[in-house]
Amino acid sequence: MADNSLAGIKVLVSRPAHQAQTLCDMITQHSGRALRLPVIEIVPLKNPLQAVIKNLDSYDFAVFISPNAVQFGLQAILAQGKIPDKLKLVTIGQASAGKLQALSGRKADIVPQGQYNSETLLTHSGLQQDKVKQKRFVIFRGNGGRELLANELRHRGAEVTYAEVYQRALPEYSNTEFSRIWSQQADIITLTSNEALSNLLILCKQHLDKAQLQHLWHKPLVVVTEKMSRAACDAGFRDDILIAEKASDKALFDAVLKWLSNNKLS
Repeated sequence: MADNSLAGIKVLVSRPAHQAQTLCDMITQHSGRALRLPVIEIVPLKNPLQAVIKNLDSYDFAVFISPNAVQFGLQAILAQGKIPDKLKLVTIGQASAGKLQALSGRKADIVPQGQYNSETLLTHSGLQQDKVKQKRFVIFRGNGGRELLANELRHRGAEVTYAEVYQRALPEYSNTEFSRIWSQQADIITLTSNEALSNLLILCKQHLDKAQLQHLWHKPLVVVTEKMSRAACDAGFRDDILIAEKASDKALFDAVLKWLSNNKLS
């Protein structure tokens, strides 16, 4: 028998188009409706530090910041040859580790346990000073982003280089296209980064009138960090803001269920 725990509930999924399917499937399998509204577009960079890729065998560690970093980083690496056998592979989370193994056949050597972020990764025994001093790291990532990981590795005596293999962009929607999605009146919105929150606000201000914007501030949100929750409050959101345990699809889905349960009980 199908689980109808989300019957009648419409969940706005803001993940990039190629990363939304799993969460959408979870929602529909539980009789909910998934409304896709990608607020970030992932664009591969055509020339991701070719010198780094060609000299990959001179590095000791390769760090992949996200599943997108895995996908586009491996494309760049495999276009030039193969992953050096001695290169230790590091991912921030399980989703990236799974994608790495699926695309390359290699398991990640280092994956954090618990929270999937730079802070947790830096506590791993394999990245302590005695293991990384005078070692060479290449970090595959999108354009920009946090500097914590690289700065701390350098503090521990490592040499760190970035290979930026994709960039995040604001998607373009026509008024008709955006209105078609928004008019379906999502009950709750899922967001997985501060950039996603920022882009959602930009898009809504581009395409919604004042009355519609007033409704936006009362939409419940699922976010993935306390920082995002504070940013949403500062932006003007006034209804429930739930913080998922992780940025994974399962954690987002569980937070939606928790929100629904809380509202049924209230």
